[in-house]
Amino acid sequence: MSTSVESRATSGPSAAFGRLTAALDWGTGIACVVLFAAILVVMICQVTSRYVFNAPLTWTEELARYLFIWACYLGAPVATRRGNHVTIVFVLERVPRSLIRIVGWGIQVVSLIFFLELAILGATLAVRSHSVEAITLPIPWSLIYLAVPVSAVLMILQTLEGGWTMLQGGGEEERV
Repeated sequence: MSTSVESRATSGPSAAFGRLTAALDWGTGIACVVLFAAILVVMICQVTSRYVFNAPLTWTEELARYLFIWACYLGAPVATRRGNHVTIVFVLERVPRSLIRIVGWGIQVVSLIFFLELAILGATLAVRSHSVEAITLPIPWSLIYLAVPVSAVLMILQTLEGGWTMLQGGGEEERV
């Protein structure tokens, strides 16, 4: 009994995992939009308070910076899942067609190792900085640094999904 890639992709654990990563991608994209909207509101408050009321708010620049950090780190998994990161195809274009799958697997493994290390080091940094408070806001630095492991875990899930898709015989373009 042979099943095609399409039927495997629509049922079973791999389909559930694909739906999970798609839902996380959607939620992360919405979070990025909300964060950028919040940055806009904070910057409008900053400009208004400084130039209209001549009483600049001290916390707006710092808050906008922290929101931007989170938006960038949450945007990375969105770009990863959609294949929108900058890639260097110079080597890949020169690899014999018979080795493309092996090179793809190598890229997935290296990416997974990098994201795992990023998650571990980011979590360590967040834990170590929990007692340090931001300069003008009453929040711990761990809240800011938490963006790193959260982003890494999301990219780990997407890399696993991409690896599973490759294992099932599908290409990177079948994800999304």
